[in-house]
Amino acid sequence: MAALAELARDARHRFGYDAVEEKDRRKPPSANTRSEDDLLTPGKRKKLTGATRDIHRNFSIAGWAIRKHLDYVSTFSFQSRTGIKALDDEIERLFAWWSRPRNCDVAGRHSLGRLVRLAEARRTVDGDVFLLKLSDGRLQAIEGDRICTPTRGLPAGVKAKEFTHGVQTDKAGRPRAYCICKRSPLGGFAFERIVRAAFMEHHGFFDRFDQLRGISPLAPAVNTLRDCYEGYDYALAKMKVAQLFALAFYRQQADFEGETYERQTVISGSEDAAEGSLEAADQQRYKVDFGRGPIKLELDDGDRAEFLESKSPSTEFQAFSQVMIATALKALDIPYSFYDEAHTNYSGARQALLQYEQSADVKRQDVRDLLNRLTAWRLGHFIADGVLELPAGMALRDLRWEWIARGIPWIDPLKEVNADIAAVGAGLSSRGRVLKRQGLDFAEVARELAAENELLAELGLPTNVSPANAEIVEIAQ
Repeated sequence: MAALAELARDARHRFGYDAVEEKDRRKPPSANTRSEDDLLTPGKRKKLTGATRDIHRNFSIAGWAIRKHLDYVSTFSFQSRTGIKALDDEIERLFAWWSRPRNCDVAGRHSLGRLVRLAEARRTVDGDVFLLKLSDGRLQAIEGDRICTPTRGLPAGVKAKEFTHGVQTDKAGRPRAYCICKRSPLGGFAFERIVRAAFMEHHGFFDRFDQLRGISPLAPAVNTLRDCYEGYDYALAKMKVAQLFALAFYRQQADFEGETYERQTVISGSEDAAEGSLEAADQQRYKVDFGRGPIKLELDDGDRAEFLESKSPSTEFQAFSQVMIATALKALDIPYSFYDEAHTNYSGARQALLQYEQSADVKRQDVRDLLNRLTAWRLGHFIADGVLELPAGMALRDLRWEWIARGIPWIDPLKEVNADIAAVGAGLSSRGRVLKRQGLDFAEVARELAAENELLAELGLPTNVSPANAEIVEIAQ
């Protein structure tokens, strides 16, 4: 019977999923399949937001990783694409005006570019952020923790159970309204107002279809970053203690019964004991001043001196810290070579950059979608206010534009430029695509080249680009 039972267990394992089998050598698999909004209750969401904000505020590596993420993801330039030059110039002029702090931000502090960067930062640290579109064409940024369901203070007829984390939805899960709260002096929240979802732009990180609120991608890395931060403090404290005790003297002495034992005297290397003074002057046999350079010790017979060394921080601690940092950076898909430039060679750095660019492009698209929605809304305001007049037969839906992400410089310019020239010459790419990777607009570059060639022709200088033409030429006035 025992053999049959063993065969039955083997059959279940062989034709089933090992991942769901509970074994003593690992933690049992979780059967929790609730939504993320249920798992991250309001209290836990508040703790997570506080933890990510704290590590961003106090740990330089976490702050650097977030800023590096923003450098690659959140910077864009606006280009109108209607094909009508006069109209494109007018739209770009209006957006340059609107991008100024007083015209874009209701608080008058942030330009459109900085507002978008801060919104992406809040999305990364807090999980999500909200932009309220006001009737005068300006934006009001609302941090994610201010969208919540208060325990009291809701208007008559509005029930708290209709909101999940401050979001009211219809049966399909589409947001209908958001509950905005204001911070109280004691750290809590009090009801402020409810706004319709049509006036709000929600920018967050989402991993599931039925998820109403965004969750920070730093959530899996918070404990790792906190451990690194605390570990550095402990290692630094240990190193400081090691510097306070530099030299120990050992001498043979006899006790009252005549037995010999070894007595230890420690000479401090701190500023308070620069001359090696002891608490009892009559017990001091050697005076050492660590501030006068190399010293020579004349020791009595049987005495010896040793420097106390703690090997702090140890090579094992340094190696493990590198693994911890690399693991934490993966939360934002940042390769370790970004943190330690000497970690790899050119090929490794380029391969890491290419892989990171793939993940960054997905996040850029989220920001680009947000900018596109804001652009359509603001253009509608310009048209409704009579500031922007469209040609006959053209409506808002006919306008075209593009938000171009800021590119990155070439790692090896000569190699990469030659590769781009070869790709364009073989018809495998276009000059527009090449320049877009650099964050440039081909039409704008072409206009600049035309203006330069016109000026060179007017001055009687060659317009073709060659090493000979790069020399300094004196132009007669």
